[in-house]
Amino acid sequence: MDDKIIYNEIGKLVKKERKKKKITQEQLANITSYSLSFIANIESNTYQSFSIHTLYNIANALDISISELLPDKNELIEKKYMLICNHCKSNVSIPKEIGKLLEDIEKINSNNTYTCPNCKEKKMMINIEKE
Repeated sequence: MDDKIIYNEIGKLVKKERKKKKITQEQLANITSYSLSFIANIESNTYQSFSIHTLYNIANALDISISELLPDKNELIEKKYMLICNHCKSNVSIPKEIGKLLEDIEKINSNNTYTCPNCKEKKMMINIEKE
């Protein structure tokens, strides 16, 4: 597993909790004595490593436990998204962002099919593989 995934998921949780408390990045930076750019990098989708002590300080500043900033293990499993044609068996890899969107759509309506670029039949179904 790539370290970036863990840091990015923690960053998303920091951002979520900060917004829930109605605290700006600048205010969080001031409370923790970290720079605004450091806080912004933690919350962004860029790779920003930090120590457990840093995470502890951020959790204290947000008045939550450090465990609330740790992602569930299911969020850390990288998924590979594919569309597979039930007619010609052709398969197409799709970007994870689109895969996640299609996964959400599947939850609403599981009868979705997509047009196969190979045989032009509307018989492609989403397939999600966990790596």
